[in-house]
Order: sequence, then structure tokens, then C-alpha cells
Amino acid sequence: MFSLVSWGLLALCFPPYLLGLGALAVLAPWFYVLKTASKKAALLSSYLGSFFFHAVSMYWLYHVGDVAPQALIYSGLLLGIAYLSLYALLCAWVFVKIRDRFGEASLIFIFSLFWAGIETLRAKGDMSFPWLSFGLVFGGSIELMQVFALFGVFGCSAIIIASNMCLVTAFLKKKKKLAFVPLILAACIYIGGLAVMAYEDKTAREETEAITIAVMQPSIPQTRKWNQDYYDSVMKQTWDLFETLDPLDVALILFPETAIPDYINHRRREYVFLKKYAEENNTAIVMGVLNRDRLRGEKKKFKIYNSAFLFSLDEPAPEYRKIRLVPFSEKLPFDNIFPVLNYVDLGGGDFTSGDSLSIWQPGNFSPLICYEAIYGSILRDAKRKGAKFIANLTNDGWFKKSIAPYQHFNLVRSHAVENGMGVVRAANTGISAFIEPNGRVIEKTELLEQKIIVQDMPLKTRFTPYSVVGDYIEWILFVFSLLMIVVAKIIRAPN
Repeated sequence: MFSLVSWGLLALCFPPYLLGLGALAVLAPWFYVLKTASKKAALLSSYLGSFFFHAVSMYWLYHVGDVAPQALIYSGLLLGIAYLSLYALLCAWVFVKIRDRFGEASLIFIFSLFWAGIETLRAKGDMSFPWLSFGLVFGGSIELMQVFALFGVFGCSAIIIASNMCLVTAFLKKKKKLAFVPLILAACIYIGGLAVMAYEDKTAREETEAITIAVMQPSIPQTRKWNQDYYDSVMKQTWDLFETLDPLDVALILFPETAIPDYINHRRREYVFLKKYAEENNTAIVMGVLNRDRLRGEKKKFKIYNSAFLFSLDEPAPEYRKIRLVPFSEKLPFDNIFPVLNYVDLGGGDFTSGDSLSIWQPGNFSPLICYEAIYGSILRDAKRKGAKFIANLTNDGWFKKSIAPYQHFNLVRSHAVENGMGVVRAANTGISAFIEPNGRVIEKTELLEQKIIVQDMPLKTRFTPYSVVGDYIEWILFVFSLLMIVVAKIIRAPN
């Protein structure tokens, strides 16, 4: 019961919910179980608690059943939650193996770093899904999220684990001073963020170079978007919204992911129209659309790409191909290890990943499609290549008016602050937004709102310590977590 309460309260700490700082304390009952219960009880309660947490936090996946076979989606949802809960089970197993082998201070330090390392593990490989890293709870406040610039999201997860362990240690070992650790951390994080924002407001310079960008949010329901019978009506809704835009002085126009719900090879009319519009109005247009290459002499007929095209003076229009694909939804994991998986027919969802980031003009921006903008490592790579901001094209229409779009928005915003990168976000059904490198939202839309937003986007990045050392820290945490698993395996249970 303690574990269920802990993990249930933790789910309410993530935006859009408001408990935020409560994450520094709500896991203490779970750690009480880990420190006092038998190994079997600790492992079972940890798995059930994590399962409950993921079910509460990711229930929205069932909405995909509206446009896909429901039996497949619902069974996949259960299997996905069961799989993600295994990480907490692994952490609990390591904890009970080492809990009597280290002093309290050493245990807090080691397990906090181990947890952060496991989160980096979740962000690597074909099965990666870094959706609910604990540090993201600080994303609900612009003051709190400034800590990402110093410690990163994963580092903040370690802080949360350490805070909860201090609290339960204070209770079990009668060390009253440790009970104040969550309050001290909360005060330091908030006051530090407040000071950073006050300093930036004081030193802000109005002469920062900027470009004017228009973001299109057509709000196309997903139950219709992929039905070819409705293609004309879907595009009419998009074009009708587009016609209301005054392109004067607009340097860049962003459409969402797959705003044209078809292969660009099949839509020459749309290609020519967008190219001509960009040339006549001296602007650039980024359009999300599918693309495919025909394969000769192979069982698999096509390579399919989730792409973005830049329509401007260049011919042919430059293409960016999404490099980080959603496991199972866009790509079967491990198809490079087991080539036979390349011949499994997933219909329109059998995508091939791109191989490099792009830097486009105007403004030196890097286009990222949907899910890949939640990877801090990709943002750091774009920043090193010279990107001044990220253009994030996405489509959360699958999940309707649930908490998923808010979680996705929080992920993108948090990693933007972590790496000092501004983001302009074009989302089919929302949340579209202009986000500064410090996380301040210049303007955003509401969910399911049909709207165009136009703003000046500053062409500046922000120095953050984590953007410099983040890759090294995450690899160190990753290796450390693997070493701790080996250590836990070697340690024998006490007689």
C-alpha cells in the first residue's frame, strides 16, 4: 500500500498537475518499504507501484485505438506498461542487494546516481522511451526548471531520489536534520531559478537579432486524417487556415508533422504550390509530409520516411528525415540485428530513419520531428552544428484532449532549457508555441484550437553548463548503472 500511494502521488507531480516539488518527498514511503521489507515484498510492491504510476501517467495511449485495431492497441498498452515497470523492479532489486552493504550516506549517493543512470539507459537504443524521467516534475514552473541548465533532467532525477532517501533515513535513524533536506532543496531550486530569471530580465538586450515566424495549427482530427477518402477535405481545412495568413514580413512558416497526409511523390500539385508561394512572398515554408524511395529487387518495396521539406528558392526542396523513430509505432526495434524484421509489414508505419541533422535558413534552425525533440543529446548535437533554435513539427492529435500533449510539451521545453535552445513548435492539434532558451513561453495555443500564431523568434542560444558536459555525464551515469548491476549480481544475500 505504501508503494502504491508513493507512486500514485508521484504521477501527480508531473505537469500538467501541480504537485511538482512534492516529488522531493512523496517517494519516502516507497523507500521505507525498500529498507524494511523482505526482498520479495520489496520487489513486488515496487513493480506494482511502478505499474500503477505508468498506468495513471500513460492511459492516453488507448486513444490510438480509435484509428487502429483496438485489441492490438490495448494489449500493446498493457505490455508497454509492464515493460516500463521492469526498470523500477531492477532498481528495487539492486537496492535490496546493497542496502546492508553501505553506510547511509554512501547508499544515498550510490543509489541516486544509479537511478539517474537507469534513466539514461531508458533513453538509449531501439527501445528507448525517456518519457517520465523524474526530473521532469520541475517543468511546471519556469523558476524550478532553471535547475536543468546546471544538472540536466537526469541529474534532477538523482536529486529527487536523494531527497526522498534522506527523508526516510531521518525517520528510521532518528536523524532529524535530514528531515529538512527536501525543504532545503526546494528552497534552493526555487530561489536559484528566481535569481537566474531576475538576472536575465535585468540584462536582456532589445537589439537581439530575430526573425518573424508563423506557426500553423490546423487541428485535424486523427480519426479523419489518415483516411484517403477525406484527403481533399483535410487539406481544404489546412489551406483555408493558410489563406488567412498575411505573409508580409514573415520569414518562415511552419506546418505540423505530416500536415500533408500522403507521400510527397504523389502530390506534385502541393509541391509546386508551396514552392511558388515561398518564392512569390519571399518566405520559407517547412512542411511535414511523408516520403518514400522505391527499392529494386528486394522483397520490401519501399523505404518510407517521416520527413520535413523546406520550400524556398532552393530546388529541389531540401528534405530532413526523422532520425529517432518511435518504437513499434514507426519502427520495429532491433531490425538491424534481426534483418528478417525488415520484412514484417507494418503498413504506413514501417519507417526508415534518417542519418543526420539539418541546419536550414533563414535563421540557422534545425528541424526536429515529434518525438526526437525530447532527446537532450539531439538538441546538443544541433547546437554544436550551429543551430540557433529548433523547429519542432509534431502531431499529438492521436491522444485527443488528454494529458499527453502537456507531457510532450513539458519534455520539449525542459530539454530546451537544459541545453539553452529556443524552440518554435508547430503541433497539429496543439500545443504550438514559441519558447525562449530559458523556457519562457512567448506565446502558445490551446489544445484543439485552429489558429495561426506569429511572433519574432530571437536568434540566440544560451550558455548552460549541461549543454557542454551533458553527453559525458550521461555516459558516465550509464556505465555506472551497468557496473552497479554487476556488483549487485556478485553480492550474495546475507546468511
